[in-house]
Amino acid sequence: MSAALPARVERRLRPDYGWSADGKSAAEISNDIRQTRYRLEADVRALREAFEPRRLLPAAAVSAGLAILSLLIRRIRRRKR
Repeated sequence: MSAALPARVERRLRPDYGWSADGKSAAEISNDIRQTRYRLEADVRALREAFEPRRLLPAAAVSAGLAILSLLIRRIRRRKR
């Protein structure tokens, strides 16, 4: 089942758009894949380090402290009424 696509999507892409294996040997393609894999692994590692739980712990502690403080203030205000 084929749906009609808008004209802007039906245009052909430039021949130099994206990655192409044209004219590359198997070794060159393998090397490109290996480089991409290493780059992606480095990116994932950097993201994991940025969002490590121990780095988020101080922010979580401050948030929890503020939540508890706000609950205590509400309780104190209710008692005064």
